[in-house]
Amino acid sequence: MMVKLTLSKLESRLQALIEGSTDWLFPSAQRQPGLASQMAEALQDGIRIDQDGEAVGPNLFIIQAHPDQAGALADNQAFSEGLIQILCEQGEEAGIKFSGPLAIRITPAEDLAPGELHVQARHSRAEVSKTDATEVEPDDQAAACQPPPNAFLIVDGVQIFPLNRSVVNIGRRADNHLVINDERVSRIHAQLRLVRSCYVIFDLDSTGGTYLNGRRIHQATLQAGDVISLSGVPLVYGQDAVETDRTQQFVVDQ
Repeated sequence: MMVKLTLSKLESRLQALIEGSTDWLFPSAQRQPGLASQMAEALQDGIRIDQDGEAVGPNLFIIQAHPDQAGALADNQAFSEGLIQILCEQGEEAGIKFSGPLAIRITPAEDLAPGELHVQARHSRAEVSKTDATEVEPDDQAAACQPPPNAFLIVDGVQIFPLNRSVVNIGRRADNHLVINDERVSRIHAQLRLVRSCYVIFDLDSTGGTYLNGRRIHQATLQAGDVISLSGVPLVYGQDAVETDRTQQFVVDQ
């Protein structure tokens, strides 16, 4: 099956990231293999088929660790961002969409031995929408994909908002990257996330919904000229032309 083949590649990429970013935390005497395979299996086991026949993967991955190591692992932003980036890219390659923006949560577990890790995966748009998204700052973009050239949003026909981050939070609350002061817009309404050098918009369980070219969506990849509506507030997405082929279709073999 194509999904399994892709998940095998996912496991290999995850293992390389884990070995490179957590050696300092888990001495060889403690290290127990299996985090990469647990992540891949949690993704596969959590896939649902929606009413349109599309594969939908879980978006919240909870990693439990011994209390002495959970804090340091949670502080390792590069590790969490690397996991998210790999999950996004391999999910898109397999034709899997996600319930909402991907998030990694590290929690302590008293019953785990040092070096032991346990993974759970959930479909949780509401839960993720209430947490602060981890973002990659511009200086760290070498480890992530680059934004489309001169990407921007035209907000309500008047404001031009440049897009140069890997994560852009949009809503009425003052701590969003793009603040839209309109009562129709939810406090935390939507999020743009950079995936394979394309911006993907996620609805964050908003009250009024997120629409793309007149169709309500939970997740969609943006292309130049797309018209987004946040509960009636229009945003137009634009970017310079790129030469890469964005029309390739990925099929999940059931």
